[in-house]
Amino acid sequence: MSGVVLFSGGGDYVDPWHPFVETSAVVADILRDEGFSVDTVLTVDELAERSRGADLLVVNAGGGPQAHPRDADLRAAVDGHTGGLLALHVAATLLPEGDSWEARLGGRWVRGHSMHPERGPIRLVRAEGTSAAELPAVIDTVDEAYSWLRVTGETRVLYRQEYGGEAHPVAWVRDGAAGRSAYSALGHDVEAYDSPAVRALVGRLARWASEPL
Repeated sequence: MSGVVLFSGGGDYVDPWHPFVETSAVVADILRDEGFSVDTVLTVDELAERSRGADLLVVNAGGGPQAHPRDADLRAAVDGHTGGLLALHVAATLLPEGDSWEARLGGRWVRGHSMHPERGPIRLVRAEGTSAAELPAVIDTVDEAYSWLRVTGETRVLYRQEYGGEAHPVAWVRDGAAGRSAYSALGHDVEAYDSPAVRALVGRLARWASEPL
């Protein structure tokens, strides 16, 4: 059984907008359904201690609009993890100083440029050339439509959503020197995981990211 460490907001990293403990409980259930054992941690110290031998690190946390006092410790913990990485939703905003998080994840939220409209119905369309036969062509859900995220050149976009006349990447994967990384912009609240297709997407991203290069 593959082991997952799930770093959840609600301890060291919190913000006023996201019910991290509740959404992390849903994510943990999804991962267990995929056959993973899940160890959920709320502090950076726990993360540093438990993540080094894990097959997969899942990050469901955000720290608000500014750099966080524990960013250096979080960066060190992430850099010390040599397995796969799956980041969810607002985790794209983490570690705004420096480029190590963006390089590892394959993209990020850019303050002052990235945005989202009010939570509502969104449609994800599978990117052309995506070879994953298990992924549906369209996913309809209710969530925040993250827009104008920055994606690096080595990243393979799996899904986009349209807003403001542009198609925006909202799910992607990347092979890196430190291991595989995956990102889903979905997951603002518990209801965001009501869609079976969204739950399946998270499970498939986790399986992919946990596999060794």
